Amino acid sequence: MLGVIGSEHHTHPGGGVNYLCLPLNPIYDKYKDGFQNSGFVYGTEYEVNTFNPFKKNLHDSEAPCVVCFVKSRGSLLMMPARNVCPSGWTEEYHGYLMSGYYNHKKGYEFVCVDEDAEYVPGTQVNKDGALLYPVEGRCGALPCNPYIAGRELTCAVCTK
Repeated sequence: MLGVIGSEHHTHPGGGVNYLCLPLNPIYDKYKDGFQNSGFVYGTEYEVNTFNPFKKNLHDSEAPCVVCFVKSRGSLLMMPARNVCPSGWTEEYHGYLMSGYYNHKKGYEFVCVDEDAEYVPGTQVNKDGALLYPVEGRCGALPCNPYIAGRELTCAVCTK
């Protein structure tokens, strides 16, 4: 299933906190057009203007998503800070750990974005909504050895 990543706007203090894989063909049931007092969902852009670890220029492009299904493997693990899977696990892909900006008034889950990330065609315009930033380690409670302060973290998605 291919879709787009969505979430609440990065400046909103409330609403949902996780990224969603939204289908390209939504189905509506009961609804009332217009804005009600509710939560919102926006498209999600890559924010990689100061550091783009990816093979393509993704900055300000909308981020697509896919649902990974492997019939023969029932467990899925997102391995942060490693771009390989533990022994006995199968790597589905590896890339970079991403989330929201540390100083925005919104929390987001961490997601693993494939190093060969794609973008939604025709969306390379800055519209800001939910945003994806690379995640880097910060020393303190996180040990500075082996972690290196300010270095972007990798990730791998593994199944077993």
